[in-house]
Amino acid sequence: MITPTVTATLASVTPTTTFSSARSSSFASTSPTTSTSPTTSTSPTTSSSIVTHSPSSSPTITPSSTLTPSTTVTPAPKPSETAKRNGQPGTGSGSTSSCNDVQPWQSNLAYSAGAQVIFKNQLWTATQWNYNNNPDSAAGAWTLNGACNPPINNKVDCTGVPGWSQSTAYPGGSKVTFNGHLWISTQWTQSNSPGDTSGTWKDLGVCQ
Repeated sequence: MITPTVTATLASVTPTTTFSSARSSSFASTSPTTSTSPTTSTSPTTSSSIVTHSPSSSPTITPSSTLTPSTTVTPAPKPSETAKRNGQPGTGSGSTSSCNDVQPWQSNLAYSAGAQVIFKNQLWTATQWNYNNNPDSAAGAWTLNGACNPPINNKVDCTGVPGWSQSTAYPGGSKVTFNGHLWISTQWTQSNSPGDTSGTWKDLGVCQ
């Protein structure tokens, strides 16, 4: 019996792989290089220098002279408040007048222009007809003549004048005595006593 001898010879095959340029270009780098750290300047440079100006000199002001008033001004006396209210010049207490035979102002009585009265020891003259308006309250109705010169002699002679009687009718111009004064009626009147609010009697003064 013949036994064949088979000897296997293993060839050594070394594969050679050649990559063409076209092929190799397909294997490009897939890991791109990306810069993820941008450089940003967050600290701006600002010039903060302050220029200081120093004055070269400090001016000094020296007054050249001293003003001294050469005169003294003396204010003129003020007019009285009543005179100012009535538009009168400052006569007031600086001027005096004789008040003899002039009677004090009387309430509830009509005064014609030119009538004179004594009010607060001053002489006043009515500039127009007015009723129950004293010199203080009636602007323009009275003119101030000045302060009364003392003593004031305005008492009247009541000799022979009858006393007032309530039952008697008195025509205008009638004279009576009442409470030590001499009175004259300004119109016809009866039962109105002298000095009441009717204004029908005018006081002529205190009896001597």
